[in-house]
Amino acid sequence: MPHDWDVVLQRLLEVTTDEVNYAGRTPKILAGWIKDDRFQLLIRQRRMNSFMPVVEGKIDPTSTGCLIFLQYRLMPATRMYLILWTIITLASGIFLGFYYLNMLPGLASIGIIALIHAIAWANFRIHWRPLHDIIFEVLA
Repeated sequence: MPHDWDVVLQRLLEVTTDEVNYAGRTPKILAGWIKDDRFQLLIRQRRMNSFMPVVEGKIDPTSTGCLIFLQYRLMPATRMYLILWTIITLASGIFLGFYYLNMLPGLASIGIIALIHAIAWANFRIHWRPLHDIIFEVLA
């Protein structure tokens, strides 16, 4: 059943707070911000997890209700660290490869980068489903 734009915003506001850490004071299950037709939310937890997904959404009103566009991402700091360590690891592998005139350090750095990214995205996928289910439960 389609919902109007204001109903969707009200439902999101009912379960969202700006306090990220869950200390039991507020029964709200999501943390983040909601402004006009955009929002950014994540699940509140007692301990922060860097691999928790953040959902970024946009609400577009239509004549029969509204459309909600969702995009799931890693937390900004986690994305920054992945990019930073990818660059550092690759640069180190290339430097050591040229210094020792051997391809092994370069290949090892590519393997380490693949391992780091595989662990990060596997962790992201583990935590993606609960956030997805909560969002759809709130908006259903």
